[in-house]
Amino acid sequence: MSVPSSAIQQLLKALHDQSAVVAEAMRGPIFAGGKREKGVDTLIRMRALVPMDEDTYYLNPLLREFIGGHLVSFGAFKQLARLDAPLRQLELEFNLLVDFRREGALHDADLAEGRLGDAVLQIKELLDSNLLLLGTKVRTNFGDVESVAGKLRENRFYFNEVRRFSRQIVILDKKVQHLEGEALAHHLPEVRRLLNVGLLSRLPDWSGRIRDIQTIVSRNLYALRQLEERQRNLSAIALWLSKNSMAEGFDLDVGPETAAKLAMPSPVKCTWTIDVNDRDIAVTEGMLKAAQRLPPLAAVSKPAPMEPPVVLATEQLVVKPEIDPVDELIESYLDFIRTTPSEQPELEHSLLRWRETHGEAAGLPGDITHEEWLLYACSQVAAAGLRVEMVARKRRPGELNDIFTDAYAQARETPRTGAASSLAQASTP
Repeated sequence: MSVPSSAIQQLLKALHDQSAVVAEAMRGPIFAGGKREKGVDTLIRMRALVPMDEDTYYLNPLLREFIGGHLVSFGAFKQLARLDAPLRQLELEFNLLVDFRREGALHDADLAEGRLGDAVLQIKELLDSNLLLLGTKVRTNFGDVESVAGKLRENRFYFNEVRRFSRQIVILDKKVQHLEGEALAHHLPEVRRLLNVGLLSRLPDWSGRIRDIQTIVSRNLYALRQLEERQRNLSAIALWLSKNSMAEGFDLDVGPETAAKLAMPSPVKCTWTIDVNDRDIAVTEGMLKAAQRLPPLAAVSKPAPMEPPVVLATEQLVVKPEIDPVDELIESYLDFIRTTPSEQPELEHSLLRWRETHGEAAGLPGDITHEEWLLYACSQVAAAGLRVEMVARKRRPGELNDIFTDAYAQARETPRTGAASSLAQASTP
C-alpha cells in the first residue's frame, strides 16, 4: 500500500523540528518534563521514542541503527545482521510472483515483483552495513574498548561473527542461483536480471572483502594474544620487584683491593696473521722462513692407465601393441575419407552408416551403443585433423539442448551448404 507524500513530509518535518531531542536521545535516556515536553510528546506519538520506565524514554532502535550506520558510529559487541529472514521473504515473494503470473493476476504479480525488489534491496543493504561495521571495527582497531582483554574478547566475538556471516553468504549464493534458474524456466527475464544485477554480480566482491576482514581479525587475535602474554609477564615481574626488598639496590663499601678483584684483567692469546698482500721485506722474509720449515713434497707415482669399458650390445625386443577393433574401424574410416573424395560426403562419410556397414567385419563389440560410438569416433577424427560435422534433430517441446543423431568428416576445410540438413533427413528414424 502506497503512503501519501504529504504524510512522509510531515514525519520528516517533525523529526527535523525535534532534532535536538533526537540527538540527545542518541547519547542516553530522555526524561519527560521541562521545556522539551512538547517535543518529547511529539516523538512519542511518532514512536520515535519508546518508553522504558516511568517518565524515561529511549530512542527507537531502528532509528538509532539508521543514524548510527549513517554516521559510522557503532557500539562494542554489535552483532552482524542476519540474512535468514530476508532470504525467506525473497523466496516467498518469488513464489507468489510465479503463482500470480500463472493465474493471470497481473496487478498482484506487479505488486509481488515490487516487493521482490524491496527484498533484494534489503539484502544488499544488510550486506553493505555488515561490511561497513566490520571495516570500521578493523580500521579503528576496536577503538570502542580500551583494555587489551576487551580488545581480545571483541576480536574473538567478531571472528565467530565473520565465520557465521561467511556461511550465510554461501547459502545466499546457492539460493539466488536457484531462484535465477527458476526465473529462467518460468520466462521471467526481468526477475532474472534483478537477481543477477542486484545480488549475483556483487557476491564475489562481498565474499572477497569478508575473507580479507577474516584474515585481519585472525592476525589481530594472534598479536593480541602475544601482547596479553607479555603484559602478564610484565605484571608478574612488576609484582616481584614491588615485593622484593633488594629491588632498590644496596650499599657496598668498595675499597681498592675489592675493586682490583672485581675488575681483574684476563689475558687473551693472539696469533700473528700474515698478510700475503703486504710487500714489506720483514713479511716476505718471515714467509720464506716458514716455507723452509715445511716438509718436502712426497713423490707420487703415476697411476696406471684405465682400461676402456666394454659395452655389450643386446637386441631390444619390440612388442607391437594390440589395436582395439574400435580404433581399427576408425583408422579404416580415416583412410577412406582421405583417399575417396565424394560429391555427397554427408551420405557416404556418415559415421553411423560406417559403423553399421563395417562394424561387424572389424570385430566391433555389439554392446557399444550408437551414442558411445559417435562420441568416441568424433573425438578421434577431430584429433586426426579432419573437420567433423554434427547432425542434430529438431528440438521437441520442453527440450533445451540439441540431440545429435549422426556425424561425418570432411577432408576439406570448407563446409558444403545444406550438408547438415540433408544428412539429418537421411538419418532421422
